[in-house]
Amino acid sequence: MIRKGLAFTSLFLLLAGVELSTEGISLILARLRTGLSALLSGIGFHVSGMRFCVGVVALAVGMTIWVLLIWSDRHRRDAITVGSTCPQCGNRARRVKRRGWERLLSLVLGEQMVRRYCEHCGWSGLTLRG
Repeated sequence: MIRKGLAFTSLFLLLAGVELSTEGISLILARLRTGLSALLSGIGFHVSGMRFCVGVVALAVGMTIWVLLIWSDRHRRDAITVGSTCPQCGNRARRVKRRGWERLLSLVLGEQMVRRYCEHCGWSGLTLRG
């Protein structure tokens, strides 16, 4: 948890330093805003319309990946065991259908995660396929 806080603090300080020393972030935001208006109104801009659109798409995809990585790191600890054994009572837990977000989590983490349910004690949770 401290590592995540340090990562966000360093990112914030990096962006604050860029803004305070060069006004770079203000310039970027202003160009994004005027680029969108120029694209919609058909007037000229600093870069071509195609280059602007590709850049905005790359920015959106990069932000989406960043958010997915933070989200997956937060939910990684949901998988508390490996294999088909219930972590609470030690009996065999049966496999049940995963939810959509659990499929996405498995994809982002690159690990085979399975949802299991223990009929003996009622435990339900994610496990790593073992």
